[in-house]
Amino acid sequence: MRALNIAGRVALLVIGLAMIAGPAAAETDVLYSGAFKGAGGKKSSGDFEIFKKDGKTFITLKSNFRLTSVPDPKLAFGNGKYVKGTIYTGKLKKSKGEQTYEIPARLDPAKFSQVWIWCEKYSVPLAVASIKKK
Repeated sequence: MRALNIAGRVALLVIGLAMIAGPAAAETDVLYSGAFKGAGGKKSSGDFEIFKKDGKTFITLKSNFRLTSVPDPKLAFGNGKYVKGTIYTGKLKKSKGEQTYEIPARLDPAKFSQVWIWCEKYSVPLAVASIKKK
């Protein structure tokens, strides 16, 4: 009888944890996505997603992201070209693989048609991706 009571409690705990995990996953709302291609003679590929979570906006470069190794690559937004002053991160964490950055509240991705990876040091484009609404 005691074993059944423990098993029942474990089952309730598992159900409770599943209920907690479910709504947290639903709080992530993907707004935009796209795929990078090289720019300025550089090679790049991979996907990104822009999403909201807990009232903040983020961009994730997906696990298939690749960029030719270059100095000083940064993320930016643009409309047909890079818009100076919209860089919102420091240097990319790495030149390949999944990575996530918070987008400052002052930048509204809805006002732009592209995500750029830009070499700040030499003022040249490295990659560009069109922003597609989800």
